[in-house]
Amino acid sequence: MQVDTIFTDARIYNVYLRSWELTDVAVLKGKILFTGDTGSAGLTAGKYIACAGKPLIPGMIDIHLHIESSLCVPMTFAKAVLGHGVTTVVSEPHEIANVFGTAGIEEMIRASTGAAIDIFYGVPSSVPSTTSELETTGGTIGTDDLEYLMRTYPEVICLGEVMNYGSLISNFDAIAAGTQQVKTVELIRAMHSRYPLAAVEGHCPSVRGLDLAKLLYLGIDSDHCMQDVQGMHERFAAGMFVELQEKSITPEIIEYLISHRVEGLYSFVTDDVPPDVLSSTGHLDHIVRKALAAGLSLEQVIIATSHAPAQRMNFHDRGAISPGKIADLILLTDESSAFTIEQVYKNGISAAELPEQPRHRFDSRFTDSLHLPQQITGTRELFEVPVDTKAPEVEVPIMRKDSRHTYTEAVHRRLPAAEGQIQWEGIPDLNLVVVLERYTGEGAFSQGFMDGTAITGGAFCSSYAHDHHNLLIIGDTLNDMQLALQQVISMQGGICVVTGGRVRAELNLPIGGILSEAPMEYLAQQVTEIQQQLAGSGVSHPNPIMSLCTLSLPVSPALKITDKGLIEVRTEQLLPLYTPQI
Repeated sequence: MQVDTIFTDARIYNVYLRSWELTDVAVLKGKILFTGDTGSAGLTAGKYIACAGKPLIPGMIDIHLHIESSLCVPMTFAKAVLGHGVTTVVSEPHEIANVFGTAGIEEMIRASTGAAIDIFYGVPSSVPSTTSELETTGGTIGTDDLEYLMRTYPEVICLGEVMNYGSLISNFDAIAAGTQQVKTVELIRAMHSRYPLAAVEGHCPSVRGLDLAKLLYLGIDSDHCMQDVQGMHERFAAGMFVELQEKSITPEIIEYLISHRVEGLYSFVTDDVPPDVLSSTGHLDHIVRKALAAGLSLEQVIIATSHAPAQRMNFHDRGAISPGKIADLILLTDESSAFTIEQVYKNGISAAELPEQPRHRFDSRFTDSLHLPQQITGTRELFEVPVDTKAPEVEVPIMRKDSRHTYTEAVHRRLPAAEGQIQWEGIPDLNLVVVLERYTGEGAFSQGFMDGTAITGGAFCSSYAHDHHNLLIIGDTLNDMQLALQQVISMQGGICVVTGGRVRAELNLPIGGILSEAPMEYLAQQVTEIQQQLAGSGVSHPNPIMSLCTLSLPVSPALKITDKGLIEVRTEQLLPLYTPQI
């Protein structure tokens, strides 16, 4: 019998028997036909690839990420991650859904046609991430949208992360009793009733005990947030699938995974990878190397990047090297913790030999998405903070940034007030934060303050601002904040850093104000310049852009800001900007 390709003398790990085998792998029409001695089986091939005893492992599957976080279109993303051994992803497009609603999701699916990897999608469950009373978005997703997307597109396979965990917990009694209707709960119930085999993804930061049980009761059975050992153990014990990001790869977590037989209950995911990191450090392979260096075995890594995520998403056609599976394969140079990829094969074809696909064209409705009053670029009103008091000081809730993650701490500081305004300029380690609504043309905005890892001597502006993607402006100098905003508006979306009255770094994101069609190398270069400028201006964080852009994410602890105002995340309550001090 003639097949297309035979990989000879490959060392493969059987994820079912949990054992290594030295064998041949025969590929026919993009799928694995046979593993074993192909000569004895009478198989010949048009092409032979000698593996010489090297490990041949399944292509990696990343089941929780957002393509938009890499600031690029799907084709660019697919080409970039394939070289890092990622052959299948499940992307949740809640970023573009917040800008364009269902139309944005459909456009992402169309833009994925012919991509170098298999791109599946989850229906965003939290668009907006809270409610319209707490943030303004360009689109919403409801149960009718869920039914339409699941029925229309085979690429849509699950419900994306349920982010409003705080309100679900605090209102659980009313939800369980049926006296309070919550959109995300309706989406979960619709998914369970109509598509019972589909996964429901969760977002449960630091939730424990009864609160965790409440989320599981509602049907949320995975978590991708930062883990500690006790929280992860609780999740495993309750049957919750755990998706480990890089920030959860700690010595304590790895020790637990080594000493407990929990293979199959967790996978590795990337969630958000900016272009500079993707180009310089890697993607899922970077997390794998970190886990291997910390002591996890290659066998455990293989399960966590292929078989376990495949089972989680009901991918029965991939996740192992066995007959009937798609021939998505990675040839490693050896079994060391270096995890050096020699070659990647998609459907049995070398990544280097895959044909280029024509680029998807986005029409003007996706590239003309900033709807603002004409006079907004010239106004100082956005950056002057009025107070209705004659008190010399006001007490202000502050979003205190942490240099390690994207959470904030809610603290209070006294700021001087004079001439009917808070005198915020020139105060060390203090930034004014403004969120300007970009969808209705009305130009509504809110103001707040940040410290901890603040910008010194400049400003930052971005139309990419989780998750609503209104315009976010941060800085300690009014004139620089005004210039940064003007620059982003002139680009019809993007990111800009200004210091000393000059634009120092910028990136144009013309598609919805969040995506670019530029090559990954260019995006990486521009993002690197922005990151360096922010770091030089005092923003201490492994990913300064993400650190700032998540200030507007009202489902990430503890105090955040949207165009509606300051939000206490746990209670989903709007807070006053200041309290007068006598």
